[in-house]
Formats: sequence, structure tokens, C-alpha cells
Amino acid sequence: MITPDPKGTHTSDRRRAPRRETKSPVSVQLTTTQLDGISDNLSKTGILFFTDGDLRVTVSVQGEDGETKQYTGQLVRCERIQGGRRGWAVEFEDPS
Repeated sequence: MITPDPKGTHTSDRRRAPRRETKSPVSVQLTTTQLDGISDNLSKTGILFFTDGDLRVTVSVQGEDGETKQYTGQLVRCERIQGGRRGWAVEFEDPS
């Protein structure tokens, strides 16, 4: 069961690693330049489509010490939070 946390975002027991809150500057560079798939539905305002491909990204995160670290992974979710504000979820590649 997913329960809302005090800030209104959702948490889940499916997480594989503990998380900590941070307000670090982030920059994301798209590595995948094209996705091919099959559309599910279409309207004047948008399209829903499915693909077997990954939207690969490189994420740069500035740490509290000012050092910037880079991570590679794939975009796994985008959620409209409020108005034009969105939450983006990136799954990092396995560091092992």
C-alpha cells in the first residue's frame, strides 16, 4: 500500500535503498535521442504511447561540499505535481 508522506508525495516499500532529503542543484542531459513505440491513444492535447526502449539520461548533482557527481540511468517516471511543476524520477544504473 502506498501512503502519502507529510509533504504530499508518495513513498513505497518497493525502494531498494534508503533515501535522504536534499535540495541540491541538478542538471539532466538526455542521452537517448529517439524513442520508437506504438501509440495507445491520441487527442488534440496529447498522446499516450508505449515503447520497449529506455530514455537514457546523465544526471549531474551538486553535493553539499560543492563537488558535482554524475550518474547515468533511465527516466522512469514524470508526474505533474502542480500547474507546470513536474516531478521526474530517474533510476540509476547499478553501481556494482
